[in-house]
Amino acid sequence: MQHDNLTQDVKTKAQDLGQEAKDAVYSEAERKAEAVRDEAAARVTNAANAADAAAAEFDADSLQARAAQQVADQVEGLAERLRTADLTTVTHEVSSFARKNPALFIGGAALLGFAATRFLKARDPQRVDHSSTDSDPWGAQNGASPTSRGYDVPS
Repeated sequence: MQHDNLTQDVKTKAQDLGQEAKDAVYSEAERKAEAVRDEAAARVTNAANAADAAAAEFDADSLQARAAQQVADQVEGLAERLRTADLTTVTHEVSSFARKNPALFIGGAALLGFAATRFLKARDPQRVDHSSTDSDPWGAQNGASPTSRGYDVPS
């Protein structure tokens, strides 16, 4: 009998620890997702401000000014939706969209991946800009040129 109680106590303690770990991971993921959301909203707001500034450069009644202002309004609306978005609702909406439109979702995810890569590369302070000859395996090395290697390069 005592062995059964001990086993049940250990099982209960393990379940409690597992739930605590799950809650901690979820809380941290939610905090990071909110930080990303806030950063995205700030960047979208900057884009809306840029569109507003572009609209101000045109004559107030011109087609270009109206178009730029419409873009600015739409982008600012997106920024506001990002700022006020409930992450749980967004997650459910994305999941539902992915189930209904898997090909479109995968294509959009790929585009977002490419955009994120470009964004991260642009933000990397350690990034070293190599000249084209440093990264070009066929470029001129040690004073050699394509023609000195026996290649006929048209002018």
